[in-house]
Parts: sequence; C-alpha cells; structure tokens
Amino acid sequence: MSEPATGRRRLFAVLAFLLPFAGVLLLEGGLRVAGFGQSYPLFVPVLGSDDFLRVHPDVVRRFMTNEAMAPDLWIRPVHFARQKTPETLRIVVQGGSTAAGYPYGYGASPAGMLRQRLQRTFPEKNVEVITTAMSAVNSYTLLDFADEIIAVEPDAVVVYSGHNEYLGLLGVGSAYSVGRQRFAVQLFLAARDWRVFQLSQALWAPFRPAVDKNPSLRRTLMATIASETKIEHGSPLDELGGKQYAANLQALLNKYKRAGIPVFVGTLVANDHQPPFAGERAAEFFAAAKKHEERGHVEEALRFYLAASDHDEIRFRAPHRFNDLIRAAANKNGSVLVDINGTFRRVSDDGTIGYNLMLEHLHPNLEGYFLMADAFYEALCENPPLGPCVHRVDRETAWREIPVTEVDRIYGEYRILALTADWPFTDQPEKFRLPPATSRVEEIAQSYFHGRYDWADAMHSLLDHYRRTDDEKATLVALLLAVAFPNDASVQALTAEPEPGGIMRSVPSRPALSSGLRASP
Repeated sequence: MSEPATGRRRLFAVLAFLLPFAGVLLLEGGLRVAGFGQSYPLFVPVLGSDDFLRVHPDVVRRFMTNEAMAPDLWIRPVHFARQKTPETLRIVVQGGSTAAGYPYGYGASPAGMLRQRLQRTFPEKNVEVITTAMSAVNSYTLLDFADEIIAVEPDAVVVYSGHNEYLGLLGVGSAYSVGRQRFAVQLFLAARDWRVFQLSQALWAPFRPAVDKNPSLRRTLMATIASETKIEHGSPLDELGGKQYAANLQALLNKYKRAGIPVFVGTLVANDHQPPFAGERAAEFFAAAKKHEERGHVEEALRFYLAASDHDEIRFRAPHRFNDLIRAAANKNGSVLVDINGTFRRVSDDGTIGYNLMLEHLHPNLEGYFLMADAFYEALCENPPLGPCVHRVDRETAWREIPVTEVDRIYGEYRILALTADWPFTDQPEKFRLPPATSRVEEIAQSYFHGRYDWADAMHSLLDHYRRTDDEKATLVALLLAVAFPNDASVQALTAEPEPGGIMRSVPSRPALSSGLRASP
C-alpha cells in the first residue's frame, strides 16, 4: 500500500475518533446559545449592588441529579465586599448544619459568634466572617467549594464537618447519592456544569426514584434523606464512608495549604447520651454505659457510650474514629487542630457529652455553640494570621454579648420540636403544632418558623417591637441587621445612634456560663 493511502487512512481514523467529540462540543455550544441549563457558582453579586457578593441562594442545586427534587436548603447570605482591602480581615467557615448554627441560625453559629467577637478584638479592621455552611452537606461539598473560596482571598478558613458523610448529600447511604465510589462522585461534580450533561440529567430524571417532598406531610430532611437506613458497624458501606471522608479532607486541607491559607479544623462532638436510633448491639452498649454511669465507673461508661454511637446503624452521627482522621489530616497538612471534642468533655462533669450542651443527637445548645466558637477564637488568637489578639475579649463578656435574639432562640426551639417529632426519633411522624403565642416576640418567631417571614423580616419586626419596649435590645437587633447587610444604607441608618461602649452591649439577663468556662487567663 502506498504511503499517501496509508496517510489518508490514518487521517480518516483520527477524524472518526474526533467526530463524536466535535458533535458533543457543537451540541454544548448550541445548548448554551439557546440558554439551556444553568451554573450555580458559590458566590454571586448582591442584587442591585455589584460591589458586594453573597452566596448563591440555589447553590445546593449543583449537587442534584434532578434539580426539581432539591431539598429546601440554603446558606445564610452574608454580604461581603467584592474587592478585599488591606483593612479587611476575612475568614470563611465551612461545614454542615452545626457549622451553620442549626437550629438557631447564623448568630449562634461559629461564624456569627466569631464575627462579633473578632470585630471587638480588631476594632481597626473590617471583620468579615463568611459562612458557606449548609445542612446535610459533607466533605464533597467542602472540597467542591474550595477553589471559589480561595478566589475571595480569605485570611483563614475554619472547618467543622464530618457527621453527614453517610446520609448527607452525595453520601454513600443518601437518597441524594450519585454513586458510592468516590471516582463516580468526582466525575459527576466535574461534569455538572456541562449543558450536555444537564440535558442527559433532564432526560433521565423521570426514570429516577423520587425523593418524597410532599409539603403536606411536613416531613423533616432527616426523615427523607436516608436511602440506606441501616449501615452496620464494619460493613462495606461503613468503610466506604470513612475512606471518602479521609480522602476528601486530606484533599481539602492540602488545597488550602498549597494556596497559603491557614486552616483551623475542629474535632467533632455528638451527644453521648442520645440513645442509638437502631441496632441491637448499639442498644446493648448503650444499656451497659448507663449501668456503668450509675455505678460511678466513668471511664467504662464513656467507652460504652462511644461504642453505642459507633454501632448505631442509622448514621446521623460520625463514628468517633473520624476525630483520628481529622488529627491525621491536620498534622499532615500543617493545619491548626482545634479540639472541640476535648473542650466539651473537659467542661462536662463525667467527661461524657450530654444534654447540658446538646439539643439532640449532635447539635449544640446556645452554650455549646459558644464553647465551640470560643475554642476557634482562642486558636485564631494564638496562631497566624490573627495572633496575638491584643484586645482579646474575655469569655464572660463574649457570652453576654452573643448575637442571638429571643426570636432566634424561640425559632430554634420550634425547629427542634419539629425535628424530634419525626423519624428517626420516632417510628411514625407525630402531628406537630406550635403552642399559642403568648407574646409579640413569640408571634414573630412563629411567623418566621412558618415561612411568612424570612430572617430579615423577623428582625425588622422585632426591632419595631423593641423600639417601643426595650431600647437596649433594639440596639442589639439594629446592629445584627447592620452586620448582615453592610451594603444597605437604610439598614446602616438604624445604628446611627448606637449604645455607648461599642458593639452589642445588651442581653443583660443572659445567665452566666454553667460549663465552668470563665474569663480568659
């Protein structure tokens, strides 16, 4: 065969190989020109104020194979300047529902409490603590957000995550899974912005099993998110969840290390005294823990409590070995380890974490959230880029000034009542009704809970009420609104005559810390 003929055959072979790719690219271009599909960047301009950014309100949809079935999840929109100035101290918080301050909201979260305390610590700085935390997300989401977080040039990143590895979005036992193998999830995340891929998702959506989202049933996310309701200790799914978490956490911390961004990563806490949701072995371990506790055998009780949690077959709590994975990842990548778990155990009478600091299986109460934020604050003050904190705010002062209103607190209580009235806390969902409101504050909280108000509406209504009844609390609410919406001149005007002495001097009736934490040494 002649050389020209051989060359033509090779050319035809190459063209035949490239033709499908060219077709995909042409289809991709056509779909984009036609306006099909959508991308969900983490940060988007604030409507009407391009100089400020906020989290995309629908960013959860980027993790969905069927956007119509996306759960009602969102990230508290903290507005921050697009162009970071030398006077700005910018910290980004990553994690799931605990990092988001569930059930109270941003003010109770590590981000909210850190922002308030750090602004007092660095009065010459413009302190921005931006939360990217959202309920039900796990390490896949944290890793997927990392490049966009690096792009906004944070001075530090705070990470608290690990409880959603099994049943959170994209988890190995989740109803919102795209596969149990890490490479499959990574492939999905890499392809999700392609319009051709979104077209295939749309075509396949009618054939996928539906996640029950009937609003008339008032089911909680916990009640609908689990596909695998039983994951046994030591099973293949148990091992897959651990490997996924270890790999993603290592990749996340390494990514920030290469970008030169300090990371403060916290160990995990959960309620040792929460009875296991399922599993005979777990129930046996829990019963043994109770007996040892009654006999004053503190170390044995703790050992059996941890075993009960680890053998709980409904995996809404991370196994305690995850804290070893966190320590290893922090050590390998030069991150600062913040021992939240150790802090909670030290302030508990017998070393077991219970309802004195927790609301249910894993969410802290207000004092627990304060302890978590305090541990991160101390770590930030003792390490670059912040330390040393010359104007350090002591713990008693910080506790009195936590940025949580009565509406936030009552709203949180309502959410916990709703959560624990459904699976897995009870086998059958119980009818849940709020008690009649006995005050204007409760009326506002109930409107907020039922969705008639968003947080800003609730705070404006509370401000109107306090202006007639309590000037000091009105100042607190006005300042919280000013922090949330720094680009809104009308909101900033609410603080034109603040209380003398600085930020958030109110909440005089807040009880003293019962945990034993007192003023900083």
